[in-house]
Amino acid sequence: MAKVEPEPLPTGGAPADSTSIARKLSVAASRSLPLDEFYLKGPIPFTVPKKIEDVDAQFFTNLLRAQNLLAPDNEVTDLDSKVIGADKGFTSTVMLAKLTYKSPPLPDTSPDKLVVKIMGADLRIKGLIDSYIVHHIIFPNEIRFFAENKDASCPAHYPTNYFAHSRGTDHFMVMEDLSDDAICGDGAAGGASYDQCVQVMMYLAKLHGHFWGKRHEANSPSSVQNLFAGSDLNIYPLLLKKVMPTGFKVFAKAFPHIMEKIGDDTINVMSKKWKAIARIYRSEPMTLCHGDMKLDNIFFKKSDGSVIAVDWGVSGWGNPMADLSYFFGRSVDSEDRRKWWDDLLDIYLNELVKVNPSLKSTYTKEKMLQDLSYTSLVPFFTVCGTLKGLANDVNNGTGPFAPEGQRTKDDQIKRHWMDQSLTRVAEMINDLNTKESLESTLLKVDPSLPVIPCCCFWTMWGNR
Repeated sequence: MAKVEPEPLPTGGAPADSTSIARKLSVAASRSLPLDEFYLKGPIPFTVPKKIEDVDAQFFTNLLRAQNLLAPDNEVTDLDSKVIGADKGFTSTVMLAKLTYKSPPLPDTSPDKLVVKIMGADLRIKGLIDSYIVHHIIFPNEIRFFAENKDASCPAHYPTNYFAHSRGTDHFMVMEDLSDDAICGDGAAGGASYDQCVQVMMYLAKLHGHFWGKRHEANSPSSVQNLFAGSDLNIYPLLLKKVMPTGFKVFAKAFPHIMEKIGDDTINVMSKKWKAIARIYRSEPMTLCHGDMKLDNIFFKKSDGSVIAVDWGVSGWGNPMADLSYFFGRSVDSEDRRKWWDDLLDIYLNELVKVNPSLKSTYTKEKMLQDLSYTSLVPFFTVCGTLKGLANDVNNGTGPFAPEGQRTKDDQIKRHWMDQSLTRVAEMINDLNTKESLESTLLKVDPSLPVIPCCCFWTMWGNR
């Protein structure tokens, strides 16, 4: 059998680290290969670990040699690792690994720290949105995002990805460790600061402006804008289909005080018109959205405070204001949002026009506010999605819904972010007159748009 020569990994957009490692990883893999062969042309010459405890020094040696990032006579002899998220993360188990080499590698040739991200051990125990969505949509989508994103000119930074594997329900990624140069936001500690909000607005404007209107261009295999084969994916219509009305009913039982805060009229529109709402999220304007823009998924560089976003599993094409609504609803205290609102929207709009001058006369602040009003439902639907997986806990008064004082630390964390997020979202929905805007927008949405994009079924491709 002829020896298979591996190709270097593709780097992600404008990588956080522009060293020679990133340059070595710049050759894009063939789009025709199965997901587990995107990074190595041909069969993988090593065993991909199925459990986080199987990730060892030999695995890193094999991976880095296969990528020509480690000399044949050198090896990883030891690793100092820390596993996080094994029992408290919603979807992932993550290992932070510091590598020790037999011989010191040349500067900028071999990474000294890496992050391994693997599927959570038992999604049913964790009470997730829906194990189907996680197995077949979120993890494969993030892998495709890194594997097929060939646009190195994107001004929005995200981690360099060294390897990704997806086969069936086995999903595995190796990425750069950002912890030395950046600080991760802490969603549990409270709302984002003003300076953090400014940096997030700048980041999202760069991301959105760069890809604005390029959805169809991105579907062309020959285009330099080719992002990922599922580039028509918008997670929110799929999420709506999966969680409504079941998740909504669980929400009503678990959080009656939030129901009251949002108001019966708005609740009725949401619960009865969710299919039409899903069509809104398939209508223009469209750009590439992160989809899960919250403090816990945002690193702020120590040097200048600028943003590097992680966790791209629900990225896809959608209305740009969905990202802003999600960030405000999940990560900004209501009083701060009200104080900073106008200023932050102006910062976003000014940066958006800098990145994409064609939008100066076509995307106004008035249009932004209109889009924000109905996309303010996005973080609400996301929390409802999580509640669908927690129905038994809600009904039985266990887990995050156990009486105060009887919850574990992890359950208390889950309950805290749900209470916090839903309160912020409810107040944002009221502040933006979402019901009125939603009703007027529903009258205009194209009824021919599918509720669920066809490519959502394509995402099962990795399981064929």
